Amino acid sequence: MDPLSMLLWAAVWAGVAAGIYVTVYFVDLTLEIIASWFRRFAHLIVQNDRRAIGDRDYLAFTVKQAINTGNYKIAQGIFNTRTEEIYDARAIEAGSLDSKIQSEHRFKEVVIW
Repeated sequence: MDPLSMLLWAAVWAGVAAGIYVTVYFVDLTLEIIASWFRRFAHLIVQNDRRAIGDRDYLAFTVKQAINTGNYKIAQGIFNTRTEEIYDARAIEAGSLDSKIQSEHRFKEVVIW
């Protein structure tokens, strides 16, 4: 796992464990649900869109974790690369993930969108 992914993974799951982030539940989590939450932060993300990931001020991300119940826990958030802090995030528990989300997370826990 690359250093940025490790930082995101540790920061977000520490926040989830501490109860800092609200957990929402979905039976089927789709890419549209993920995208609609990211749209709330379009003003931060759009200004970065054409820059290389390493040069962006804000990164939209998801972190996937399978849990013992067979469900998935997804942390979704916006990471401020300048302060190296989570700008905003939420925890999602879902019974299933659509094929687009599964494909993006197939070989990695952290995905930068």
